[in-house]
Amino acid sequence: MTNPFVSVKTITYNHEKFIAQCIEGILMQETNFSFEYIIGEDCSTDRTMEIVQEYAAKFPNIIRVITDDKNVGAVENDNRTDRACRGKYVAFCEGDDFWTDPYKLQKEVDFLEANPEVGLVHTSFSYLNEGKRTKDVWKHKHIPQGDILDHLISGNYIATATVCMRNEYLKKIRIANQIKENQWRMGDYPLWIEVSAQTKIAFIPEDTMTYRVHPDSATHSLDWNGDYKFFESRYRIKKFYAEKYKRDNLIPLLDKMYHRELLKYAIFLKDEEMRNTCSKYFVNKGMGKELLYYLFAKFSFLDTLFEFIYTFKKRYQTLH
Repeated sequence: MTNPFVSVKTITYNHEKFIAQCIEGILMQETNFSFEYIIGEDCSTDRTMEIVQEYAAKFPNIIRVITDDKNVGAVENDNRTDRACRGKYVAFCEGDDFWTDPYKLQKEVDFLEANPEVGLVHTSFSYLNEGKRTKDVWKHKHIPQGDILDHLISGNYIATATVCMRNEYLKKIRIANQIKENQWRMGDYPLWIEVSAQTKIAFIPEDTMTYRVHPDSATHSLDWNGDYKFFESRYRIKKFYAEKYKRDNLIPLLDKMYHRELLKYAIFLKDEEMRNTCSKYFVNKGMGKELLYYLFAKFSFLDTLFEFIYTFKKRYQTLH
């Protein structure tokens, strides 16, 4: 295929159980335009590459496999597949997620063609956790559209596998070094923020894909310690872009959100050193009201409430 109109990209690593469903979701797309499918396979230790190669052999005019003789990591795998995209538009689907609407790509491309002022469009989605599906997560929710830089800095609500965007922005925005420099644990969220600083973002209120929650994923299912690291990374991304784009008015809100989230980690983290660091932060800030807010909002039984107050009091005494 010489001139695909759209590029679809998947990065995958050790997705043996899921990659076939992911690939099938892309191949089932019904479109009136040509599209290429780029799969970045990062030297999986399971059968992922074997499955990918089987599909590539069956669909050589659609699928291109990007790989190396050694594992390059998620950031570089993402970066090299970005560079390989030749279409006017680019859509995404991680190797453990899957598209469910055969007209997803057509709907999004039609929208972008009709609205040249919009650089990225996304949709609602479902998620699958231990066999239980929650459908249409954003149904009846107000999802901001248009110039949404401030909204995105405040919090991410764009699911990667629902996105279709103009390749001109993907080519122009290079954040791999920035991600490595700042040691951020996610690359899609910074990309959405950078895109929203340059163009309008739109939302189609339709459920087009399923986001899979499973224990082997880097972000989909984490223990408290792992989740805490992603929470810290999200906060650093928000602060970075609030400062970069001079959104000083957002910083007090970001800090307030950070304080409330951090409190639960001060209580629940399994790692003693990490937990004490969180607890000490609140002690030093004298944030008793935040503690009471969280406890009364989250715990319904009085004995549980007293137990956590007692635990936090002991931790307070230990830290002083």
